[in-house]
Amino acid sequence: MFQFGKLFEPGRIGTLELKNRIIFPPMATHMATLEGDVTDQLVNYYIERARGVGLVVIEGSFPSPVGHPKRIALDHDGRLAGLQRLVRALHQEGAKVMIEVNTHMGRQDQNPLSPSDLPHPITGKRGKPVDAADIERMLKEYGDAAKRVKKAGFDGIMIHGGTGYLVAEFLSPLVNKRTDEYGGDVRRRARFALDVIDVTRKSVGAGYPVVFRLMAHDRVPGGFDTDDAIVTCKLFQDHGVDAVDIITGSAVSHEWTAPYMYLPAGCNTDVSGAVRKEVSMPIAVAGKINDPVLAEQILREGMTDFVDIGRGLLADPNFVVKTIEGKAGKIRKCLACLRCAEQYLFSRDPVVCAVNPAVGKEKEYASALKGAVKRKKVLVVGGGPAGMEAAILADRRGHDVMLWERSDRLGGNLNLAPVPSGKSDMKSFLDYLNKELQESGVKVTLRKKASPGQLTDAAPDAVVLATGSRPFVVDIPGMGRENVVGFSEVLSGEKDFRDEKIVVWGAGFVGCEVAYFLAEKGNDVTLIFPESEPAPEVAYPDNRKILLRKLEENRVRIEVGIKEFKEIRSGGIALVDKEGKDVFFEADHIVLATGARPLNEFTPAEKQGISELYEAGDCVEVRRLLEAVREGAEAALKL
Repeated sequence: MFQFGKLFEPGRIGTLELKNRIIFPPMATHMATLEGDVTDQLVNYYIERARGVGLVVIEGSFPSPVGHPKRIALDHDGRLAGLQRLVRALHQEGAKVMIEVNTHMGRQDQNPLSPSDLPHPITGKRGKPVDAADIERMLKEYGDAAKRVKKAGFDGIMIHGGTGYLVAEFLSPLVNKRTDEYGGDVRRRARFALDVIDVTRKSVGAGYPVVFRLMAHDRVPGGFDTDDAIVTCKLFQDHGVDAVDIITGSAVSHEWTAPYMYLPAGCNTDVSGAVRKEVSMPIAVAGKINDPVLAEQILREGMTDFVDIGRGLLADPNFVVKTIEGKAGKIRKCLACLRCAEQYLFSRDPVVCAVNPAVGKEKEYASALKGAVKRKKVLVVGGGPAGMEAAILADRRGHDVMLWERSDRLGGNLNLAPVPSGKSDMKSFLDYLNKELQESGVKVTLRKKASPGQLTDAAPDAVVLATGSRPFVVDIPGMGRENVVGFSEVLSGEKDFRDEKIVVWGAGFVGCEVAYFLAEKGNDVTLIFPESEPAPEVAYPDNRKILLRKLEENRVRIEVGIKEFKEIRSGGIALVDKEGKDVFFEADHIVLATGARPLNEFTPAEKQGISELYEAGDCVEVRRLLEAVREGAEAALKL
C-alpha cells in the first residue's frame, strides 16, 4: 500500500469525501431495458466494479429515452426505484456514486442536432442547427433529470461534455460556426455548457457535487485546445462546478475518445496537468490508465487529482482490490483493443471485453466458479488463449486438468501480437495467463501433439480442443522459393530484414501490421492485395484510421485490386494489376500474410469417439481474441 500512497489518499469533490483517488468513469453498457430502466444485469455489473473504488460514475443517461434504447433514462419518476436500488447496492460496497447525464448526442443522435450545418466526419449526418426553442427544451429536460438524480440518492451528478456529443460540438470551433451569442470566441462557445451547468446547479441546489466531463482538446489543428480548456474550466469554476473530468478527442478525432492501443498510456495527462496548474478545483483524467503504477506516478507528478480507471476495471473488476492486497502484478490489464467500443458502435448488445468473458455475466460466472458438481479428468488440447483460458477456469472449478501444447511454448499467436510497435500491452495478457497457469494445478506438457491414440491412453472424461489455426497459402509457381517467408517468421524474429525491398502479400490487419513493422526497420515495403482497400475486416473506424496512418507515416506503398498473382521469382513477384496489366514487383523477399484456416486434425469419426467434447477458438473458425477467450471460458463452465 505504501507504494501507492497517493492513489489511496482520501480526496474531496466539493462536499463529497472520497476514500481514494480512483474513479470508475462512465462507459456505455447497453444493459438497461429497451425503455431505459435499471436491470439486474446492470446492477451486478456495477457491484463487481465498485469494490475498493472511491467513486463510481454510472454511464451516460438521458433526460429523454427517445432514440437511446438500452441507455438509462431519467424522463419520469417511475425510473427512480431502479436507480435507488443501484445506488444502494454500490453504497453497500463502500463506493460513492454519481451518474453522468447527457443533453443530446449531437449529430450522432437519431434526431441529429448541431451548432452548425456541417456533416459528421464518420456518419456524414448533418444535424439541424440548434435554435432558441431547442435550447429552452433541452435545458428544461436537463433540469428535471438533475432533480431525479438527487431524488434517487446519487452522491453527485456529472455533466457530459465530451465524445463529440452536442456540448462538445458547441465548444469546438471546428463544428461551431455560429455568429450568435453561442458562437465565436471560446467564452461564447462555452455558453451552452454554462447554461447546462446553471440549470443543473439550480435544480440540485448549493452544496450538491457537480462534475463536468470536458472534451478538453480536439486533438486536431485549429480545434478546441489546452488554452481554450483553461479558459473554459475557469468559467466552469465561477459557475459552481466542483471538479472537471478531462478527456480529449471529438467527432473529428474520435480515436482519442477511447484511446486505442497505439496511443501512449496516460495520453491525456498533458492537458490535465496544464489545466490543473490554472484552477483551484480538483481535476480528474481518463485515457489508457491501465496500471496502478502509472496511476500513482501521474498523481505524484501533479498531472491530476483523481484518475479514471474505466476499461481497466472492465478487464479486471478486481483491479483495485488486487492493488490493495499487494497483487498488482496479477491484474488482467486492458489491452486498449476497443472491442468494447466496437460493440457499442455496431450493436445494442451488452458491452464485451476481449480478455474478460464474464462482463455482463458476473453473477453467472461467480456461481459457476464456486465449483463443479462432479470432478472430472479434463484434457485441453492446444495452449493458445482459448486453451489456456479453458484450462485455468476448469482448474478453478475443481477439475483435474491437463494441457497439451504441440509447440515449445504457450500462447499461440499471442506471442506474435505484441511485436509491432504500439502493441506491447498485448503481452500483458499472455503474462497474465501464464501466471494463472503457474499458480494453478494444471499439468502442462509442451511439445505434445495429440492423436486419437494418445487421447485414448490419457483416458480423459472430457476434452477441450483449442488447436488454433494455420496460415493459408495460395499455391502459385515459386511458392517454395527461399525468398518466400511467412509473417510469423518475421514477427518472431526468425527472419530479420533491414534495408531490403519487401513485398507483403495480404493486407488484412496482420498484413498491415507486418508491413509497417518492416518499414520501421528501414525496409522499402510494398503491400499487395486483391481487395479494394487495406484492412477491410477492421470494423471499428478509429482502429482502422490509426492503422492506415501508420502505413502512411512509414511510407508503405499500397497496391490495391490485384487481379492475379502469377509467379514468384528470385527477384520478386509477377502479377496482374487492377488495370489488367502484367507487372513485376521487384523484391528481395515476399512475406505472406494471406490469412489463416482452422487447424482441426481430428476427423468427425474420431471426435464422436470422445464422450464429452468441446471446441474453442480458431480451430472452430478463425476470428479474434475475444472469441477465443470467451469460447475457452464457456467450455470450462460447461464441464
